Amino acid sequence: MAVTLLFYNFKGGVGKTTLSVIAADHLSRCKKKVLLIDLDAQASATQIMEVSYGTITIKKELRNSLNDNTLEESVVTLDDYLDIIPSDWSMSLWNQDTEKLTKHDRDLVLKKDLLSLKNNYDYIILDVPPTLSTLVNNAVLASDYVALVLQTQRSSYESVLNTIQYLSQLQTDYANESNFDLAGIILYLVSRNGATDLDIVKKAKDLFGNSIFTNQILRRERVKMWANHGITHKKNDIHDKQTHEMYSLVLHELLYRIGMDEN
Repeated sequence: MAVTLLFYNFKGGVGKTTLSVIAADHLSRCKKKVLLIDLDAQASATQIMEVSYGTITIKKELRNSLNDNTLEESVVTLDDYLDIIPSDWSMSLWNQDTEKLTKHDRDLVLKKDLLSLKNNYDYIILDVPPTLSTLVNNAVLASDYVALVLQTQRSSYESVLNTIQYLSQLQTDYANESNFDLAGIILYLVSRNGATDLDIVKKAKDLFGNSIFTNQILRRERVKMWANHGITHKKNDIHDKQTHEMYSLVLHELLYRIGMDEN
């Protein structure tokens, strides 16, 4: 049965999609069967995977599959261990598709739709837009673990505080259906020694304690290159190696925190 993961903060530009994509790439290279579901109409995760693995042809739009309870019809295979359900602009219309349902039921569509796929994978990773919406409610309630991403900027810090309140409210509103746990908070440092970065790190550690991941992510130019030209694993490229090692440490800590690290 797959473990469903979500990297989240409802502020945009904090590295959620990058984490989702690299986590999917790394887990599949460890011979874990992974499904990446791109729920964002901007389709950034889909675009990165396309430049990394080749052309992705949409079999059935995700919007239609969600409405028909046929997610398996949208799955595209990238390699032996990695599949994706790609997104497109039509997902911007999906929230209104659910309006015919009760408020309770409309937030549980994805959770129910995933049941037919969970036995096919070790991990399902959800990538969502930086919003508060029915779509994001669905992703959170369909997850087993949510890892928050905190970029070391004041606005991101405040957003994490609000996100935690939002998650708590969802757990209250869906006490019988929600089974997600907070895996912790991942720090994304804009600058290793910047005054603002160090101040936010201190505040976060003082407030959240052991919920803060020991391993951190630093801004890397190599990630921008991967987004434009595809994820590479060049053994003799020091920048590739260091960037992958950084994300690998964060991913292994996540797996350790949720009891899934086999090392």
